[in-house]
Amino acid sequence: MAYPMYNQAENIPTTADLEGKWKALWCSDTAGKTVKVDLCGGGSVGITFYTPAYGLIPVCVEKVYDTGTNVTDGRLTGLN
Repeated sequence: MAYPMYNQAENIPTTADLEGKWKALWCSDTAGKTVKVDLCGGGSVGITFYTPAYGLIPVCVEKVYDTGTNVTDGRLTGLN
């Protein structure tokens, strides 16, 4: 029996800062958009990733920032 790596998906609005805990982020926008996040564990704050086109960002995230994130609202998903 196969177990999925991610069991839940949650839309992350990119119009305000949002705190939570996600195992990864899925971006359904074009390549080269930015996502500013705090990584899990509190050691890495304000890290910016450039997104792949319609792809996975496989990092544990505790916060997604509004300022510094330019992914179109409704196109960023947190996976758990």
